[in-house]
Amino acid sequence: MGSAQPNDAQPRRSEATVDSAPPGGAEDFDGRLLERLDDWVIEPLLRTHGRRVLLAGGVAGLVSRTFVAPLERTKLLFQVQSLSVSPPGQPMRYTSVTQSISAIFEKEGLRGLFKGNGANCVRIIPMSGLQFYAYDVLKCEIYARQGSETLTPLQRLGAGAMAGAFAQTLTYPLDFMRARLTVDMHGRYSGIFTGMWAVARAEGVGALYRGLFPSLVGIMPYVGVDFMVYGTLREMLPVNPVTGEPDTVPKLIVGAVAGAAGQTVAYPLDTIRRQLQVQDVKVKYPDVPKYEGLVDCFRGIVRRDGVRGLYRGIWPNYLKVAPSISIQFVIFEKACDTFARTSKVVEQRQRLRMV
Repeated sequence: MGSAQPNDAQPRRSEATVDSAPPGGAEDFDGRLLERLDDWVIEPLLRTHGRRVLLAGGVAGLVSRTFVAPLERTKLLFQVQSLSVSPPGQPMRYTSVTQSISAIFEKEGLRGLFKGNGANCVRIIPMSGLQFYAYDVLKCEIYARQGSETLTPLQRLGAGAMAGAFAQTLTYPLDFMRARLTVDMHGRYSGIFTGMWAVARAEGVGALYRGLFPSLVGIMPYVGVDFMVYGTLREMLPVNPVTGEPDTVPKLIVGAVAGAAGQTVAYPLDTIRRQLQVQDVKVKYPDVPKYEGLVDCFRGIVRRDGVRGLYRGIWPNYLKVAPSISIQFVIFEKACDTFARTSKVVEQRQRLRMV
């Protein structure tokens, strides 16, 4: 009996402790955490329309490029394989999309299909965000100047071209290093930033901008045509009476058409840009030329491979562009809508706390 008293007393002390605990402790903690997320993270990120556009563009680029990463690497290897480690005159290593993917998978495994995608995502997040942001700024400027919220196809083309040039110039070293990592079969570079440091030390800082001019010449019509075709065709789509917007599937189709049109115009310059970027990695034989610039590279490719050499890899690129541009535009629009609604909800919660 003497030993029973402590056992009987212990539950009573536990019950008293529970009864005296302030009600809603967990809820209060969750509420304080939500307040801090609202005040320190969500509200600063989504405070203005420009920030929401910038963030939505980055998200759209990340999702779309990761989805098509294996085809992106296949396209790039098609573009630069004429600067092959094999002696000139030998058959091309990559002959079709399926053969290329199989060869990469056999040699490097599943990770090989996504090689360079981490670097590509580091590049595409700021590039896509800046591109959509710059286009939005230019679009609003045109609206203000003409007093109406409509754009002609030529205005979309011009705004898209300038937005693409702006984003590409700011992020070009990341694009350069991504190309090097994609064709690096021997582990010469361990990562995007360490690779940039290695290139700068070995070849000079200017090497990180090698191919910038043909890149700008190529990116301006590509992005301009993308925005022009997508914006123009989107206005022709039927509107869903419930949402007030065109349905997702028609927008995906329009995005695919826009991407294919842009790539057809810009692909030869993209091929030149890639060869200029990776030639120091790929050239192993003295009779494989090293190009000095845009015109020299153009002439060399045509002389060596014919006009077809400028379009080598365009078919896997079409397969990549169709889903990539479609997803990018659709995800961008949905992300913008989601961020705008989230911003309003956060503002409402903050106002309620002040009452």
